[in-house]
Amino acid sequence: MMKKKKITPNDADEPNSLDEYELTDDTTSQAVSINELTQCSTSSITIGHSVELEEITQRACLHLGDGTIMLKPGLRLDFDRFMRALHATNNQNCNQETTANLNDAFFSFFKKLIKSFHFGENDDTKNSHSFLLVFIENIFSNLSKNNNNYRYSEHVQLFAQSLHIFDGRNAYEFVRLNLLGAIPDLSTLDDSLGKTGTCIEEGIFRYNILQNHQKSVGYDIAVCSEDATAVIKRVSYNSTTNTFSGFPISLKHGIPCSRQFQTDSFDELKSCFENKDKTHYLNVHMVKPLIASNPYSSSPLLLAAYGINNNFKAIDVLNRWIWMFKNARQSNVRIVAFATDCDPRYLLAMRLATGFFWKN
Repeated sequence: MMKKKKITPNDADEPNSLDEYELTDDTTSQAVSINELTQCSTSSITIGHSVELEEITQRACLHLGDGTIMLKPGLRLDFDRFMRALHATNNQNCNQETTANLNDAFFSFFKKLIKSFHFGENDDTKNSHSFLLVFIENIFSNLSKNNNNYRYSEHVQLFAQSLHIFDGRNAYEFVRLNLLGAIPDLSTLDDSLGKTGTCIEEGIFRYNILQNHQKSVGYDIAVCSEDATAVIKRVSYNSTTNTFSGFPISLKHGIPCSRQFQTDSFDELKSCFENKDKTHYLNVHMVKPLIASNPYSSSPLLLAAYGINNNFKAIDVLNRWIWMFKNARQSNVRIVAFATDCDPRYLLAMRLATGFFWKN
């Protein structure tokens, strides 16, 4: 029987130390779990004798003249690296399990807290904090799920739509990235906005939305306002309609030509960027209902918006107003006046249209 080599606790910290193994006639083997491997620094390993073992020792060990075999230092270093990685993986798994258990306990406690608050709240408290409770509860519900399984209540979706409309894309993304699970991503938000009919396509007058608004609010007459505001020059792409927005739309008898910049050719798109100027102004049309019983209750409706380069004439404005007046009548809304700023072209169109709307 030969000298033996054991792995001791000191060996784990001394990769260059040379130990000895004992070769016996025991050929039995036993499966070792990860936890047993990670605890091997406190136990010895006995290697059985076989033909395969002799081949391994020939390759992995140095044989001395007195019958002692020494494990090659390079293999010992690899073994130490393996053991350190095994310990690190085991500790990481334990930490993850501990964190998951703490999260589950915290979520359970928070749900109980929400339920107890629901039972103890009065009418005033319910009206003041109802959305806050729904919002926080929605966040904790999503944190316990996979990212692809996030769900949002109706109130949270309405809040997300309002946040995107009032504060814009950048502010919305800032809130979403810092409050994980609080509000949906932009693709989900765009789908919800499309279903509610709040998405606006450039150059399209939403007379169908005007008709639905007229039925829900209950009015027959309205005032239409029009104004242009300066915007940052930028071209965007609408994948749903395959349309590029940001170039000034042409006016045909004062009416904007929608979906004018559609192309599948890169050369044509390149030509547009090189030869066409980008939009300087955004022209917006709003409709304000007139209700005698409560004139301040109803909010205005955004009818249309499109980019222009400020190259239009007073006759274009007049033709557009007459066309809008006729189409609004088909939606059961009578436009009794148009309001705008003091641009000379608008003022001339107003003078030319004097008496037209009240006569018709």
